[in-house]
Amino acid sequence: MRAVLLLFLLLLSASVDAQERAIAWQGHGADGQSIRFDPAHLQRPAVLLFWATWCPYCKALMPYLQKVYDAAGKQHLDVYAIDIKDDGDPVAELRERGQTFTLVRDGDAIADLYGIKGTPGLLLVDRSGAITYRRVGGDAPEKVEAALRKQLGLPAL
Repeated sequence: MRAVLLLFLLLLSASVDAQERAIAWQGHGADGQSIRFDPAHLQRPAVLLFWATWCPYCKALMPYLQKVYDAAGKQHLDVYAIDIKDDGDPVAELRERGQTFTLVRDGDAIADLYGIKGTPGLLLVDRSGAITYRRVGGDAPEKVEAALRKQLGLPAL
């Protein structure tokens, strides 16, 4: 019986330790100012969106993400639009699209930290720094919005 209990406790601790954690990074915003992301000291959940101005899938996803951001409110959610693999003008692109995310320019090194190979990559990080949602390639924008709303406790549409 002790052996079974010990095995159970080991498995339980392994599953807790296996939770994927966010990684700290530093980047530059639209105005060139430094932006620091420290998952050990988050005040609210954060979405990390890895995108590029040329990416049609990003363009399709981002309005759904803006709806989630608007529903949550800036006091309850941070959204970082981390520009990767790009030679376009991400500042103008976000402005033209009417999207109010925090832009992080030249985010290729940040994408490498998370193993993001393509766009759009999307992670939801909770206040404790755990990654609670990761967009799986090919997930439709509506499915991503629904998953984020559920994770954040927002009403479904």
